[in-house]
Amino acid sequence: MISVITDPHLDIRRGWISSDRSCCHWRRIKCDSTSKRVIGISLSLESIHSPDPLPLLNLTLFHPFEELQSLNLSSGYFKGWFDKRQGDKGLGIFRNLETLDLGYNFYDSSVFPYLNEAVSLKTLILRDNLFKGGFPVQELRNLTSLEVLDLKFNEFSGQLPAQELTNLRNLRALDLSNNQFSGSLQKQGICRLEQLQELRLSRNRFVGEIPLCFSRLSKLRVLDLSSNHLSGKIPYFIRDFKSMEYLSLLDNDFEGLFSLGLITELTELKVFKLSSRSGMLQVVETNVSSGLQSHLSSISLPHCNLGKIPGFLRYQKELRVVDLSNNILFGVFPTWLLENNTELQALLLQNNSYKTLTLPRTMRKLHFLDLSANNFNNQLPKDVGLILTSLRHLNLSNNEFQGNMPSSMARMENIEFLDLSYNNFSGKLPRNLFTGCYSLSWLKLSHNRFSGPIIRKSSDETSLITLIMDNNMFTGKIPRTLLNLRMLSVIDLSNNFLTGTIPRWLGKFFLEVLRISNNRLQGTIPPSLFNIPYLWLLDLSGNFLSGSLPPRSSSDYGYILDLHNNYLTGSIPDTLWDGLRLLDLRNNKLSGNIPLLRSTPSISVVLLRGNNLTGKIPVELCGLRNVRMLDFAHNRLNESIPSCLTNLSFGSGGHSYADSDWYPASMLSNFMEIYTEVYYKSLIVSDRFSLDYSVDFNVQVEFAVKQRYDLYMRGTLNQMFGLDLSSNELSGNIPEELGDLKRVRSLNLSRNSLSGSIPRSFSNLRSIESLDLSFNKLHGTIPSQLTMLQSLVVFNVSYNDLSGVIPQGKQFNTFGEKSYIGNVLLCGSPTNRSCGGGTTISSEKEDEDDDESGLVDIVVLWWSLGATYVTVLMGFLVFLCFDSPWRRAWFRLVDTFIDRIKDVLGVI
Repeated sequence: MISVITDPHLDIRRGWISSDRSCCHWRRIKCDSTSKRVIGISLSLESIHSPDPLPLLNLTLFHPFEELQSLNLSSGYFKGWFDKRQGDKGLGIFRNLETLDLGYNFYDSSVFPYLNEAVSLKTLILRDNLFKGGFPVQELRNLTSLEVLDLKFNEFSGQLPAQELTNLRNLRALDLSNNQFSGSLQKQGICRLEQLQELRLSRNRFVGEIPLCFSRLSKLRVLDLSSNHLSGKIPYFIRDFKSMEYLSLLDNDFEGLFSLGLITELTELKVFKLSSRSGMLQVVETNVSSGLQSHLSSISLPHCNLGKIPGFLRYQKELRVVDLSNNILFGVFPTWLLENNTELQALLLQNNSYKTLTLPRTMRKLHFLDLSANNFNNQLPKDVGLILTSLRHLNLSNNEFQGNMPSSMARMENIEFLDLSYNNFSGKLPRNLFTGCYSLSWLKLSHNRFSGPIIRKSSDETSLITLIMDNNMFTGKIPRTLLNLRMLSVIDLSNNFLTGTIPRWLGKFFLEVLRISNNRLQGTIPPSLFNIPYLWLLDLSGNFLSGSLPPRSSSDYGYILDLHNNYLTGSIPDTLWDGLRLLDLRNNKLSGNIPLLRSTPSISVVLLRGNNLTGKIPVELCGLRNVRMLDFAHNRLNESIPSCLTNLSFGSGGHSYADSDWYPASMLSNFMEIYTEVYYKSLIVSDRFSLDYSVDFNVQVEFAVKQRYDLYMRGTLNQMFGLDLSSNELSGNIPEELGDLKRVRSLNLSRNSLSGSIPRSFSNLRSIESLDLSFNKLHGTIPSQLTMLQSLVVFNVSYNDLSGVIPQGKQFNTFGEKSYIGNVLLCGSPTNRSCGGGTTISSEKEDEDDDESGLVDIVVLWWSLGATYVTVLMGFLVFLCFDSPWRRAWFRLVDTFIDRIKDVLGVI
């Protein structure tokens, strides 16, 4: 009887314990047919959650099975081993153990001493664990009988050892893919393994050319060098790999000419893959290439600058996968490729220049068809749904298809992914689209001219997960038939002409994305939408929604809430901040104070521009240590600016990890994978065509920078830091501490009642691109230290009470007079006012002299005015001392004026 091992295998052990039959009949146990001794045990698990904490495996539990030949412990969620009897010699008792599978666990280098004792091993699988460091040739030095070694999906790094690899003299298959090995292949020890038949080095960091020494690996049947940084020309010696069945050179940086004639004599070749990221690779066809002697199962030549389909493909009859995407193919769709290969499962021709689509009468085996980003401009054949009956993936996006969606498409029972976005389709959707296509999980129809209701008929048997129908002309209310699509997690109906109110029942879906922006929806926001547990994005902006914001329960699942450009009223609830990443309430009618924070949230963007918010900026706002963009412009906020705003992410007190992506690159979920059957299999390769899907929404943030509104998304959004408090009623001095906002790119404090001087600490704003302090009550001089701000593009201090000389030099030489208008006491370039002697003081002078010159100019101005007044007065008095006609005329004028005053006042 087998003892208890670990809780993850409880269901298996119960079956063993409760069984009355011989252990040879137990699940996952294999016995020798003669001796009836156990020779195989499999504890592989595939569908349990990772236990916490991760368990250690007690090897003594296997000691009774000394004749064990195969042990499968994959997906067991173990982190290590222990053996109370034998220590790290525990595996040494299994003299017949040939196959050990430890894949998909959490093992690290602590298990190597145990493995090194299993000297009889021929197959060792360590894929998808936590191994790090260099290639473990010393740790496995005793495994001289090893024939298959699988180390893929770990974190091994560095170069491969040279001399030591020869210890693995029996190695036939080596898989090092998806690691971090680096360096030139010329300097690796791989070339010494001349007995190798299968070698996978894909998805590492190898550089340089394919070395000549690889020509010694003449026994290779599988060679996979894809997704590295290999460059130069592809060597001619690949034509000498007579046993080659699988050759993948995809996703490198090759350049120059490559003749397909090099593979014509590879009679065993089944899979050939080649592409280059450099754009400098030109695949050409020679006369001899039409005589390809092998029968290919798969050919992939994307990004190869192909101007026509290779002619030898006309003689291939057994193709399963053809990928000729991202080339310069043109003309009529090659129907012969489908007619000749009746077993074809995947055809990828996206990003070419085909214009006319014609289809053969039937394609029973085709599962994947991608014709996106071509120049097709005709209508789809009316019977397209009857021809593509087995199709599971159809992508026709980014073309110029016209007309209605054929009603026959509603009969595509196997379709799982359908993308018709960015075309010129029009009219209503087929009535039975959501009932006939009951396997459909992903539907994308955005950027067309579809009209009518969104869903005319639906069924709860439909598997739809993602519904993206934005930027069309759909009308009417959000139909209740949507409720039948119970598995929906992504809904995007933005930029249509939908009317009515937002249904409450939308909150019943387990949505991750809900986007209904820029329609004509009215009424209030249903509270149920604010409490969907796993929501990532809620966008209801650009409608006619009114009423107050509903309360929101606390949630740690951060998401984006966009409600700008509506007619929402009332105050902002305190709970609204909790768990948010982005809050956009711009251009509503919200009032009251900015809500206080109950905790320090992870919010990154807060946009409250264009409301009626009042009161002071709460100091609790300084707890937003992750915030990148803060826009409170065009409100009625008053009192002073809190000096603690330096705690924001772009200040000295912000979190150091604020530079990382603050929202997922791909939103989101409903990760989906569609794949074909396996078309090539070997010791370490099991190749089948598959496509992964994830929802990808560009989050756009509008922020005023450089005196205009810019949209930020993707990488630019992650690099943007801004603070906008303009057009409020703020007063007091600008805090000196704001100079610590060292990563801020835009700072706008204009149109307030701020007083005092411009802080000299602003010279620390090294990343600033736009600084606007206009329409305030600032006085004093412009600090000459600001000329050191080399990134400054926009500088505006107009309509203040500034005085003195305008600094010059570097960026300040580019600012025009509009930057300083409304400051009558400023002088120097670019104004027309001279500073005293008619010369302007350069910013090259010392900072102290610049500051003092401003003060001297003011004093001189007032003394000049006083002296002028005194001089004129004294001259007039001297004039009165001399008898002259002018003196007598003056006194007569004075007497006449006095008489007139007396008459008016009635004085005698």
